[in-house]
Amino acid sequence: MKGRIMTICFLLTGGLLAGCSSTPKVPEGEFLMQGELTNVPDSTVILLLKENGNLLTTIQKDTVINGKFSFQDTISGVTPKKLFLLSNDKGFPGMWLNVWIQSGKYIHITGNDRLLPLWNVSSDIPQQKASNDFMALCSSERKRIMQWTAQEYDLFRLEKEQGLDWKKIDSLRALRNPLDSLVYMAELNYMKKAPVTPVWLDKYQLFCSFLQYNQKFGNQDLIRSLYTRMSEADKQTETGQLITAYLNLPEEVNVGDEMVDGDLYDLDGNVRHLTEFKGKYILLDFWSQGCGPCVQSLPEMEEITEMYKGRMEVISISQDPKDEWKKFIAEKQLKGNQWNELRKGSTKLGASYQVKGIPHYVMISPEGKVQHIWAGYGKGSLKAKMKELIK
Repeated sequence: MKGRIMTICFLLTGGLLAGCSSTPKVPEGEFLMQGELTNVPDSTVILLLKENGNLLTTIQKDTVINGKFSFQDTISGVTPKKLFLLSNDKGFPGMWLNVWIQSGKYIHITGNDRLLPLWNVSSDIPQQKASNDFMALCSSERKRIMQWTAQEYDLFRLEKEQGLDWKKIDSLRALRNPLDSLVYMAELNYMKKAPVTPVWLDKYQLFCSFLQYNQKFGNQDLIRSLYTRMSEADKQTETGQLITAYLNLPEEVNVGDEMVDGDLYDLDGNVRHLTEFKGKYILLDFWSQGCGPCVQSLPEMEEITEMYKGRMEVISISQDPKDEWKKFIAEKQLKGNQWNELRKGSTKLGASYQVKGIPHYVMISPEGKVQHIWAGYGKGSLKAKMKELIK
């Protein structure tokens, strides 16, 4: 996919014989994305991803050669679609750049460092202009945030060889957090007057999700007030419905509370409920195939399922889209209670049980009370926790 388009201009004395255009012609039903980079090493791998429920799926990848990369593919319909650029290479911040595509459109990307989310995207797609307007806010602060984030991700990349330097990671986050808050405030204030576009709605959905992940997040009144800017048509979109759900989350349950139940679906599409196993210990495992620690925990989860068979039921609650979930279960030959809420965002059971990161675990006692809530996985941690909780 390394097509080069060369344009030659001939200048004659006193005038231009032939004009030149730097924008290639793109056929209807296709898009073309070309990048020109400096200070980014050749052999860097650039990924092009699409959103699939709670997952980002790689659809193409290209390698930087002589500072250039490109993506070209077909696209159906006339409505612009959002894709994402990402690189997992050293020195990159592990965050993506939103890029809008449309039938017959050319997208030009430039960057002069590895801070990929700050690369410039040029096109005549309206949604891209709206996205660029957001990115123009607090540009110097964003650059410092990305520099510290890149350092943090490099520390995570060294985990296998050197272990995690949490002191350094925490110090980087302490530097970044005040600037994050400044950028958030600038964006929220801008949203009070900016046109309500698909980009605006995506940004608003993100802020509304913050209310779930941190109920002490500031500016809650401002976030909620922006809902009045949405039209009835906006509220009926998939994004609008998710925004409404985030603004009306169920009450959280805590240790000692009665367990909360809801509709879950097994691999055959049957509606299932937690109360089916009342009288036993119930271990809820909220997970996703896109979560490294979740996948690492699977063998140990199978072990404890067998160890406590008859006394405890493990209910694995995937947050993945239906097709990807079923495919992963089949590939890994996972057994047991493989269930899914089949909804985007943790706005029901996930919100009730305070799922803010995964893997997330909830132990429910035989009496139906929430016994313990915890998150994260390390080798042997599940066995140790079961020994502590199951008497």
